[in-house]
Amino acid sequence: MSVFVLICGLLGLLLGSFANVCVHRIPRRESVAFPGSHCPQCSHPIAPYDNIPVLSWLILRGRCRNCHAAIAWRYPLLELLMGISWAGLAWHFGPTLQLGMALTLFFLLWVLSFIDFETGLLPDVLTLPGIIVGLAFSWWLGDWRDAVMGAAAGYGVLWLVNRLFLLYSGREGMGYGDFKLLAMLGAFLGWQALSFVILFSSVIGAAIGSVFLWLARRGMRTEIPFGPYLAAGGMVWLLWGDAILTWYMGMMGIRL
Repeated sequence: MSVFVLICGLLGLLLGSFANVCVHRIPRRESVAFPGSHCPQCSHPIAPYDNIPVLSWLILRGRCRNCHAAIAWRYPLLELLMGISWAGLAWHFGPTLQLGMALTLFFLLWVLSFIDFETGLLPDVLTLPGIIVGLAFSWWLGDWRDAVMGAAAGYGVLWLVNRLFLLYSGREGMGYGDFKLLAMLGAFLGWQALSFVILFSSVIGAAIGSVFLWLARRGMRTEIPFGPYLAAGGMVWLLWGDAILTWYMGMMGIRL
């Protein structure tokens, strides 16, 4: 089991390197396959020995070997987070079909979160195929009805909230990418996860967003990416959703 966890962690590190390519290129509508890895400053091709996850960044001290331009900390961070996430998921789920679903979902959520943090976008090229993949996994796992309801409700609930906010305030409170992200989470996790994901993301987003606005001395109308908080709620539910549901039902005095 430990070997299996280690292998998944190493694969996560490698996929983290590809995730960095996605975060950089997808918002710019560039191919994630061609050209190969290159420095974004001088466009010099990156040699394989300079493209080892985390290690190469440390050896080069965060700079391009050719032009010595700084390489953002996001690159080793995303690689490390992906590696740790995949190892943790392998330990949590073991070699099961559900693990494949979890690895896929975590990859998409990390990429979407970093893109949203950097650009304020949640690209359709990730969320829409993500909905289809989530439905496919759910069908394979036998929960396709819950997944279809989750995808439809995930989009519809946030659309309705945004519509009501628009009517009340005269401006939109969130982007359509957030609707599609929650629909994707509904497709992967089922409709049962939605209330928790919305509550969790709203509370955590409000708390962290308020601190950010206070530290940055920005007004309350400043736009704050909501996608990462939805993603965090989805990650929490994926790992501990059954325990959360059992605790809640017990608190309400309902026996499963």
